[in-house]
Amino acid sequence: MATTSTKHVVLFPFPGQGHLAAFLQVARLLRRALPGDVKITIVSTPRNVAALRASSSASPSSSVISFHALPFVPADHGLPAECESTSFLPPPKFLILFEAFESLEPAFDAYVSGLVEDKDDCVVIADVFVAWTVRVARRRRCEHAILVSCGALGTAILHALWKNMPALPFHDDGQLLRLPEHPEVELHRSQLSQAFLSGPSPGMDRVTAYLHRQIRHGYLTDAVLVNTVEELEPTGLAMVRRTLGSKVPVWPIGALVRDGSSPEMAPSETDAAVMHWLDSQQKASVLYISFGSQNSILPKQMMELATALESTGRPFIWAFRPPMGFDVDGGEECLPKGFEARARAASRGLLLHGWAPQVRILAHGSTGAFLSHCGWNSVLESLTHGVPIIGWPLSAEQFYNVTMLAEEWGACVELTRGNDPKSPVAESREVAEVIETVMGDTAMRRRVSEVREVMRRAWAEDGGSSRAALGEFFTAMNLCAAYRRPRRHAACILAD
Repeated sequence: MATTSTKHVVLFPFPGQGHLAAFLQVARLLRRALPGDVKITIVSTPRNVAALRASSSASPSSSVISFHALPFVPADHGLPAECESTSFLPPPKFLILFEAFESLEPAFDAYVSGLVEDKDDCVVIADVFVAWTVRVARRRRCEHAILVSCGALGTAILHALWKNMPALPFHDDGQLLRLPEHPEVELHRSQLSQAFLSGPSPGMDRVTAYLHRQIRHGYLTDAVLVNTVEELEPTGLAMVRRTLGSKVPVWPIGALVRDGSSPEMAPSETDAAVMHWLDSQQKASVLYISFGSQNSILPKQMMELATALESTGRPFIWAFRPPMGFDVDGGEECLPKGFEARARAASRGLLLHGWAPQVRILAHGSTGAFLSHCGWNSVLESLTHGVPIIGWPLSAEQFYNVTMLAEEWGACVELTRGNDPKSPVAESREVAEVIETVMGDTAMRRRVSEVREVMRRAWAEDGGSSRAALGEFFTAMNLCAAYRRPRRHAACILAD
């Protein structure tokens, strides 16, 4: 009698905080959509697996998500002993971790080979930064998909930028750039990360070579999943589809957003204090400020921002990270003297040193706007909770997210951009004016509510686009027979 194979979805994220979060969200979505006899496993290195397992241990759906640790010794690659994620590295050192993860191919191959020998019918879903996993999938005759945790527009533009490196086609005295793949998109020099402007060097040559390798691998995948919504990013999705060609389907399955009640976001004493403070504020009166888990602005920019906050008198919560080069517990010297003490004494503001309960803050009725670097997870979390955005993009695809938010969705005003010492500094008066404009813009709040509704409808039972895309993906990956249609919006599915 022939042995029946078991469906097994293997997810391989890259260990950046946003990437790990996105893959955990997708794992939960798959767990809710597929029956229990379909195995779901997240693969990473030991410390990342331990962190993922701990963060999901209280979730009912996560109890049937497995984890597998690939052997990895950071010191073998010139990394600090405990460094297995970007959280332990400054951005200039990320390449060391990128290249180190390429060395995991033999261990990942051995793992997948063992699954296949045990009659598992595997589907590999990998991060774009570990696109080399497609070689393992081909070798072991498994289906392969790439999960893009950024938006479609930003992904398409970054892909084209790196593909054309190091010879980017600038014009207008080096101030403007029009990419051959997307001639309808014109970029200003200020919308490019320093990596694209620093010129040739041994370090940049290594970065370009690494990304060119991942781009080549990416063209060999069977499918691309994007954490976005078809109706929100038709232009960006068309660009991605044009880039990949007709042989690689692109399915938007978003918006996948953390829910404030998710187990890994269990309240702490600090969270409780923040919520209590928000309860004491008026509806839609609080400005929330965060530049992401690994970004910060320059000291002179901090000084202007803090001065603006005092001049407006608006209540605020600032997820404070010191500038690059300052001690993790430092940075107060970049603020007006006594700034934090005055804000707390007047119950007018909180500086949160370290992790902030971002989703709970955005979900609270007192939050009126979000001053953000516009990383994709932050964008989706803000829009899901109906909060307008003040954009201050710092790097990567953030510049293009802001453009789309402001010009296509009307959900954002760009305050300034960049954190390079050569970047212009937004003066406190300008910062204050933008804060007042967005906080008082009822029309923008209505537009954000409309975007929120589009995101909700994408998971509607009667023809939601993301729901349909997920079903099409399952059909292509031969998971169709096992498909159970999720009954709730993806953001709720993840909450359990």
